[in-house]
Amino acid sequence: MPLEFAHQHNGRFQDPGPWRHPVGRPLELTAPLGLETLPAQRFSKVKRASFGLNLMVVGESGLGKTTFMNTLFNTDLKEEILPKKIHSTQTVSIQPAYYELVEDGVLLNLCIVDTPGFGDELNREHNLTPIIQYIDQQFEEYMAAERHPGVRKAIPDTRIHAILYFIAPTGHGLKELDVKALKTLSQKVNVIPIIAKADTMTAEEKLAFKKILLTDLEAHQIKSFPTSYRDHVDGGEELFKHIPFSVIGSDNFQVIGGRRVRARSYRWGVVEVENTEHSDFVYLRELLLVTCLHDLVDSTHGVHYHEHRAKALRSNGRPASILECDDSYEARIEGTRFQTREEMNRREEEIRQSFIEKVQETEIALRQREEQLNAKKAEMIAELEQYKALIEAEQREVDELLASSRPNTLSKNSSKLFRAK
Repeated sequence: MPLEFAHQHNGRFQDPGPWRHPVGRPLELTAPLGLETLPAQRFSKVKRASFGLNLMVVGESGLGKTTFMNTLFNTDLKEEILPKKIHSTQTVSIQPAYYELVEDGVLLNLCIVDTPGFGDELNREHNLTPIIQYIDQQFEEYMAAERHPGVRKAIPDTRIHAILYFIAPTGHGLKELDVKALKTLSQKVNVIPIIAKADTMTAEEKLAFKKILLTDLEAHQIKSFPTSYRDHVDGGEELFKHIPFSVIGSDNFQVIGGRRVRARSYRWGVVEVENTEHSDFVYLRELLLVTCLHDLVDSTHGVHYHEHRAKALRSNGRPASILECDDSYEARIEGTRFQTREEMNRREEEIRQSFIEKVQETEIALRQREEQLNAKKAEMIAELEQYKALIEAEQREVDELLASSRPNTLSKNSSKLFRAK
């Protein structure tokens, strides 16, 4: 409860709580302390620990799922599953198998969950039921371990991190069963669609089939990994253009060009499993084991498990606000802050552009007004000059009249004065 309280009231109190360190004051070292060895220590500790990867394989029988898994991990995981009698009450059986793979001192705890019987019967209405039940059961067991009152150690993670869904190379898009399965499973697990037996199609047919599948996935709003989880994937942009992956599996080796490689031999030639011109097997293995192994685990915990946990808590009557107290709370807060900053910067830019436009409009209006006033001034000055010229002309006429009438007046006055004398 204190942790949940701290999460709920994040930012309202100065005490950062036990889940977050306060901001420290930076200092300068006067002598080396050996801090540069901390990454190496962390690397050694992480390397000693084991890593877990739980994969579920789903697809119709006859698509080479078992052979492909043996090819993917360069070992014989298990023998081919023989068809067996399936009871009418459950059409699909769940068969998890556990392995330990060691490479250069790194231990991988691998769990392969096979689903034999999927899509084999005519009535496929309940094919997904045992698969969904198994996925939910692993979520429930993990959530029960989190609630345990004892000392929390590393919780065994049996949750499905990815589903490799094999699609038959028909070239005609997704079947009705594929659409229903992909749409349902993608809401609970990271689903990676795979085109099986790529050696049955030409390069042109594979490209055309991929475009059809991408169109179907988008039309039915089906999420696939990693295309729909770009925020949870670091790197791997070059791998996106090969989705969905068209793959080949083989347990046989042949020597080609002095190299011992996995291949399938036909009368018309040899198909190499790891040849990028023949299949996308190399890109899929790089996605699973080199680029996105941690991303698969993180997205399983941060997206799918938290959605399942939120639904379970809400079903018990807990308010939605408490559900924010999870491992992704800080990431959500940072994401909200980033979006808020982006929104504020965008709005600030819009306001600045609007202000500039208004200033420019005002300047244009003032310039036009000034031009109008200057034109009016010039017009008034011209009128004044005309009035001035008229006045001067009239003044000259008056002066001329006065000048012409003055001698006559003087002569008359002189004659009157002479007669008086």
